[in-house]
Amino acid sequence: MSQQYTAEQREAVLARTEGYPLILVSPRHRQRNALLAMLLAAERDTLYFAVAEADSALRPMLKAMVDAVQDVDPKFGKQLAQALGGRTSATELADALAADLGKARPKPRLVVLDNLDNLERSTDAKRFFEHLVRSLPRGMQLVVSGRYLDYMAWFPLVSAGLAYPLGEEQTLDGGILDPNKPESPHLEVYALSGGNVFVNGLPLTTWDGPLPRNLFYFFVDHPMVTRDEIFETFWPDLPTKEATNVFHVTKRKISERLGYELTAYAGGFYRPSGQLNVHYDVARFETVVEDSKLLPPTDPAEWHRAIRLYRSPFLNRIEMPWIIRRREALRLSYAEALIGLGRLYRSLNEKEHAISFFLRALREVPQREDIHRDLMTLYHERGETDKAIGQYRLLATTLERTLGITPSRPTVVLYKELVGQQTE
Repeated sequence: MSQQYTAEQREAVLARTEGYPLILVSPRHRQRNALLAMLLAAERDTLYFAVAEADSALRPMLKAMVDAVQDVDPKFGKQLAQALGGRTSATELADALAADLGKARPKPRLVVLDNLDNLERSTDAKRFFEHLVRSLPRGMQLVVSGRYLDYMAWFPLVSAGLAYPLGEEQTLDGGILDPNKPESPHLEVYALSGGNVFVNGLPLTTWDGPLPRNLFYFFVDHPMVTRDEIFETFWPDLPTKEATNVFHVTKRKISERLGYELTAYAGGFYRPSGQLNVHYDVARFETVVEDSKLLPPTDPAEWHRAIRLYRSPFLNRIEMPWIIRRREALRLSYAEALIGLGRLYRSLNEKEHAISFFLRALREVPQREDIHRDLMTLYHERGETDKAIGQYRLLATTLERTLGITPSRPTVVLYKELVGQQTE
């Protein structure tokens, strides 16, 4: 569902980004497109250009940009077009574009480059943007958006106070572009969101086979594990010598794909190497759920934090015994979060929200009688006794079909009370 930003929210964003020559729209923000649309909807002159896959190199991209802008401003791009015709450096190209932007009429306050992930990474591209950000006409802002952002290319500008990472604070662990954090390699693992992996902001899409991929996820999910546990999980039928050889080859492949050592051996355990700042959505999800269980929140936002992290079942495209067990445990934790949020909304007398989250919980744990009873009571309180009775019948059918049992006495007593009240 796309979020609609209010005028007040838009003004708050504009105030936060004011004075930054570069705005980086966080690719990991769940409403990235809505954030970009909000900027475009602001009352300011905007030059918008979406980078096409066919224009993946810097010079073709700039040529396509000039051609696109000239459709509405035929006088635009004279200096850049001239620079593109010669053997100019990346910084000279940036100067030429900055000069053309300064002469554009109307002069844009925002220059939006969308789909910038289509631009291939290169030293020239990095130098071009570093120089362009510093050369933009006063009061003008460059907005960059794409499916991913290269941490190594953009963080120096964030650290120097020249770029604002918009929406990054709402992503996992506050994102990787936090200017208050020291520059360091980042590994992002989204096992509750399709199994996506990013190294320094860039997607890791090839693993040289399923075994390195699966061992990688095992290491991330088990930050301290023995060799015996690894061998029992992956090669229980191999002799120790053969398992050792396969293990070291597979571990080396993981390091080659990441560009860093993921683990280090010490004290009889494989532990995180410390070379990477690891951001793992499962670890964050479990922390939020456990904290909320220990100290039940009074603000729904606490439970919502956990629910937002659980976007799909754990590594739902991989079937290994350890993954299946983990998937089930996390699914039950997700159900508990939904139930906790439903009960909190019920305590706040927000019945519509409570019903919504109880129904979502029942999709995960359809045999939970207590949740069916909660729904029956809420429906009755809203004067919808027919729905309450229907909920009981759904429960009875579910229990008979899946477990071969009938509803418990507390549920039957509640049902009889509701039926009796309906017939009075």
